Order: sequence, then structure tokens, then C-alpha cells
Amino acid sequence: MTTTQNVAGNAPLTFTDSLGAQRSVPLSALQFSGSTIGLVSAWNSVFPPNGADATMLLTLAQARVATGDLVPAPTLPPVPAISFTAAAAGPQGNNITVNISSVTCPADEVLSALTAQLVIDASETDTYSGLASATAAANAIGVDTAPTPPSTGPPQGGGVVVVSSSGPLGNGLPQTGQSLTVTAAGTDVLASDGSTTLFVLKARSGYSGTGIPATVDVDPSGATFTVTATYDAENTTNAIAETDLASLPAQVAFLVSASAPAGGLALPAKGTTTLSGGSSGLPATGTAYTG
Repeated sequence: MTTTQNVAGNAPLTFTDSLGAQRSVPLSALQFSGSTIGLVSAWNSVFPPNGADATMLLTLAQARVATGDLVPAPTLPPVPAISFTAAAAGPQGNNITVNISSVTCPADEVLSALTAQLVIDASETDTYSGLASATAAANAIGVDTAPTPPSTGPPQGGGVVVVSSSGPLGNGLPQTGQSLTVTAAGTDVLASDGSTTLFVLKARSGYSGTGIPATVDVDPSGATFTVTATYDAENTTNAIAETDLASLPAQVAFLVSASAPAGGLALPAKGTTTLSGGSSGLPATGTAYTG
């Protein structure tokens, strides 16, 4: 796809149209598509394509390009537009992806950071592999209530699911092939006998949905197992004003918060941002940039 660039020059284009009227056209009405100069589509209603006036205007523009009076405007590098921070500290925040799928504004407004309406979605998939026991799962996934002092037990979990600190931590491996819906109240992970509870998974604090999908499978070695939990906010239509980022939909805010970067808000490009830098006691962060 050929990218377009704005036009830079010292003055608007002035010419006499087909009716003998003097016309002055701002350079914002023009754009470069590769090395070819043309009209921005919004100006097609003023100068219909292939019409006499459009032909005269573009002939003049092309002559100015040939003399170097009109050139492609410099492309500014992207700048930070919105900052995202994981709702929970920990390395699991590095698994969060934020997607801005829509950037619009009311029809009577000019699109900018002050008028933009954004549809923001977020998802996270946490995978804990090579677990040899329920205790190992609690240590890797983390628990719902941190021990006091912290060194006396498994850490508080930062993923979308956690191990219940009040539930059992049984011996042996789990039954393989478990597909679970993990709720805030807790969901049993069964031992290999298919009836005993090996440990209990819970949705992390702050979750208000009906359940988070999770799977439990014994690894090919037969000596360890893997727990995978996937959360998708599934926000495809609920837009918020960029000036009101604190109003993220609850299902998105379960994973991230959004705020203005140090340089202030800017209009973000549509696309995805993967958070990074999360570690014990430190939430992951990410930045959406301008286009």
C-alpha cells in the first residue's frame, strides 16, 4: 500500500478556474502518494476528479513540484499517546496485550486527543509449565492472600487466576485434560484419581465475570503438569473519551489502567501494545503511540 504524505510549501496555490474566478487552495488540500501529487479525498466535492478545475489545479501543483516549490512534508516520528499499567504487579503482566480497535470522534468535531472516542480491549494468557506438585503450582501461580511475613509461603499472585491459600495442596499430579471455568469463589483442580481436590484456583481479586477459562494438562514427560489461564475482556464496541481514561470498561480495567504519558495525551494510532517490565512487586507497563 502506498503511503500518503502532506505537502509542504511557502504559499497556497492560486489559479483562475474554468468560470474565470480566482481560486486559492490551501496546501492541506493536497497530498503526495509516492511521488505523485493529488487532491485529498475530502476536497473531491470542491474539485470533482477529472473535472476542468481539478485538472488545472493539479497541473499547477505538478509544475510547482517540478520547480521544488512543493515537496513532501517531513514525517514526524510517533510520540507517546497513552500509557497503560497492569492492574496487578508481577511478571504475568508481561502477558497483557492492549488493543485500540477504533479511534473516532463526533461528526461535528475535528479528530484530536480532546475529541477522540476510543474502543480499548485487553487480553492476557498465563502459562505455568513444569509444575511438579500442588505446592509448586502455588509458588509459580501465586496465592490469593500473601503470607505474613512474605517469606513464609507462596507469593501473592499477579495473574488472572491464583491458588486459594485456604484450600488444600495435595500430593501427586492432577488429572490431565481438565477444562475449567475459574470463578471468584474458587474452582477445584482434581487429582489424578478424578475425585480428590488437588488444589483450588480462584479468579484474581477484582474479577466480576462469570468465569475465566483455564486448562490443566500433564506434560509429555508424565512427571509435571501445565496450567494455562486465558482472559479476554472482549470489548469491541464500548467506547470512552480519551480525556476520560479512568472510565475504562470494568472488564478491561481488570487487566490495565490507562493514563496520559509524561508529555500529555496525543491521538493514538489503532493497533496493539504488549506490556513489559513486570516483575515481583512491579507492574508491567506499555505505551500506545501516535500514527
